[in-house]
Amino acid sequence: MKISEIFLSIEGEGIRTGAPAVFIRLFGCNLRCSYCDSMYAVEGNDYMEMTPKEIMEKVQPFNTKYITLTGGEPLIHKDVKVLLKMLDDSGFEINIETNGTQPKPKGIKHLICTMDWKCTSSEMQPKMKLTNMMTLRGKDVLKFVVGSDEDLLDATRVIEAMEGRFNALGKRLPTFYVSPIFGAMKYEDMVNWILGNEVMRRNNVRFQVQLHKIIWDPDARGV
Repeated sequence: MKISEIFLSIEGEGIRTGAPAVFIRLFGCNLRCSYCDSMYAVEGNDYMEMTPKEIMEKVQPFNTKYITLTGGEPLIHKDVKVLLKMLDDSGFEINIETNGTQPKPKGIKHLICTMDWKCTSSEMQPKMKLTNMMTLRGKDVLKFVVGSDEDLLDATRVIEAMEGRFNALGKRLPTFYVSPIFGAMKYEDMVNWILGNEVMRRNNVRFQVQLHKIIWDPDARGV
């Protein structure tokens, strides 16, 4: 497997914000989002070839139960299911940060999925499939990275569509997050937009910032 970096930090966003976690950043992605902040894990040759066993040997000494797989895009890697099974069997609680082009993996007990819906600003929205979002469950997250009012409208349409489908199936919706493209919009404007939107209010949409970009330099790696 192509690994960009493995490091200990805190979860900067999502359900586990603020908690210590070991990050496994896989190299390579099937999208090219306009605002990508980790292109070093997408293009070039700055990676290590590691087997799932070697990755396990690297993460175990950190002595934390939380593992986050990120990228790039983790779910395009051939051996990712082998790695997930090994982590799961070892008792780690796994979070996969994934770009929305792949369904949530099945058969992994201690897994939450933080999935993106790419809005207009990403220039990747045509790659999105609502069927992938439908594989999420109540403990999972669907995240909208937004940089404009148009992106917020995109998010609203997707949330409303999912609300109808999940309710019809009697399933619990994932937790929805809205996260700003760093420096693109005023936080106050985004929050006021969310508060003024009925669909977002009734579905308890959460506003979040990337905590690690506040604590450390926004361009820092390994944090």
